[in-house]
Amino acid sequence: MNWLTGVETILKAISDVLTAGVAVITFSLFISAVTFKVRDAVTNTFTLLLFCLVVIFGADAFITVIKNTALLVSVIKVHLLGLILLPTAYFLFSDVLLSLTGKPSRGKRKALGILSVLISVIFLVLLFSDLLLGSLVVGQQPAPYFERTLYIDIFTLFFAGILVLSWLNFVRTLQRTVTQASRRRMVYLIVSAIGPAVGSFPFLFYGSKYAAQSSIIFWLFSVFANVMVAFGVVAMTYSVSFYGFHWTDRVIKSRLFRWVMRGPIAASLTLGVTTLISRIGTQININVSAIATLGMVATIVIFEYAITMFAPVWERLFFYGDDRIELEKIRTLEDRLLTSNDIRQFLELILASVCDRLQVHSAGLIINSHANEKLDVYTGNQKPLTNERKLEIFEFLERNTAGKLTVAYKELTLIPIIKQIADGNSSPLLGVIVINQLVTPTEELIKPAIEKLTSRAAMALSDRVEQEQLFTSLEMLAPQVSVIQGLLASSRISQRKMVNGDEEIQLSDLEGWVKDALSQIWGGPKVLQNPILQLKWIQNHIRSSKESPLNAVRELLRGAIVQLKPEGERQYTNEWMLFNLMDLKYLEGWKVKDIAIRLSISEADLYRKQRMAITAISRQIIEIEKAEDQ
Repeated sequence: MNWLTGVETILKAISDVLTAGVAVITFSLFISAVTFKVRDAVTNTFTLLLFCLVVIFGADAFITVIKNTALLVSVIKVHLLGLILLPTAYFLFSDVLLSLTGKPSRGKRKALGILSVLISVIFLVLLFSDLLLGSLVVGQQPAPYFERTLYIDIFTLFFAGILVLSWLNFVRTLQRTVTQASRRRMVYLIVSAIGPAVGSFPFLFYGSKYAAQSSIIFWLFSVFANVMVAFGVVAMTYSVSFYGFHWTDRVIKSRLFRWVMRGPIAASLTLGVTTLISRIGTQININVSAIATLGMVATIVIFEYAITMFAPVWERLFFYGDDRIELEKIRTLEDRLLTSNDIRQFLELILASVCDRLQVHSAGLIINSHANEKLDVYTGNQKPLTNERKLEIFEFLERNTAGKLTVAYKELTLIPIIKQIADGNSSPLLGVIVINQLVTPTEELIKPAIEKLTSRAAMALSDRVEQEQLFTSLEMLAPQVSVIQGLLASSRISQRKMVNGDEEIQLSDLEGWVKDALSQIWGGPKVLQNPILQLKWIQNHIRSSKESPLNAVRELLRGAIVQLKPEGERQYTNEWMLFNLMDLKYLEGWKVKDIAIRLSISEADLYRKQRMAITAISRQIIEIEKAEDQ
């Protein structure tokens, strides 16, 4: 029988490790769900369901190491707290999913949801009043458990009944989904939801005698149940991740994959290695604390290295499919694009090399007006040139650059930067190197070097101009892509939205968009990635006036702020308060402290008035949007 005891010990250790691993996985996914940018009924109810699983398996992980009876009772009660709320969370989640397909509750499902919540509250009261549970049995194998009571039997019926109703909602949701992808994900959701529901129930209430006689079978079932829960909760999170997000499928899959691998899987694997090392040390009566620490560090480093090395390969194989070639081009483009800082560093090296070849101590490399002025670089004691001085130099060079490496202008030496095109003609002047003394390169080795350096500078500036054109095209494309992604996200369950879109903008949503857009009204990701770009007015304005999305958003906000302005000359009275506040803060760029002094209000009152103004602006934008539909 010794070998049976050894098998039981191994299975129990594996079960304990898996229980702790499930606790880590559910907690990691719960944190991920809490930080979802989309806060709607689906993510809220799913977050509640994950919270219940965190409580259940977090308590289970502590049960395996607790020896104190009083503390054990408290931890088991925490486990049952999550278990009591679990069926209600399942039903609310299934009800919300069914509602998304265009089948809102007509009263029955809503009443069942409220009834389920009330019954859960009653069982919680019974739990903490010590009426729900019987006596705690500690000494009997395979694990501590409470004796069954009449209330436990009633709760079991409630647990099973509510879960059956939840699955009926899941099946109805599946029947109402149309697209193949949505049906496939709903099948994943229905099947994977079985694992957490079955694996979390304490079967020792009903099978304690059989478990004591067949402890190996009990621990085998425990291992299997924990594996079911781990895979089930990850698959459920995968399915839910597609609802409401304005991302493509491949992005959702990739982000979830990386989060699961770097978060819960890495933590669970590390926990498993250290736990097994500690258990083996206990069995052979050796202090293995140093080895456990080494194993923990080695597991983290090796696993993170494996993710870094192989995750891109797995993503390309499993997530990208036929889009792999296009996405590889996009990634290559991202890696090879030169930022303003990259170009500036390159031009600084060019300028330093030119100064070294010509043996001068100061110079400047000036970009022509069609390029970015921030790329101007200087070396030595060369002072930045004024705009008027630059204009004079470039006007002079437009008439005197033909076939010349250097051009003398007053007391300056100018080296034009010109990009030669295929037919031998010259493209427009890209820039010029300005030296504060007259220098003429005559040596045979210096002239070719200067020509090569200016040619490379011209190549960099020419590429930068083309990149800026690409960025402009992407800005123009972004609003249309946002609309398509928004329709894709909202239509994954209900295809009705593909035709109708979002029938009405919610004021609360628009207030958040307006606040973000105002905070970066002169440019930034909160504007360029803002859902406000999906508004019909914005889309029509971009198409009709050929303006950038940033300018279109700015014009919409400026027009809405102007609508707050009362008639007559500007005054600093209560009637003008909202307009003055928004105009001074966002259009004129005043600081909050200065605005409060100018308007004779406290900063706290200013923020209250600002919320009122944002609400008024949002209402005005809704009216503008409605006018676009007429």
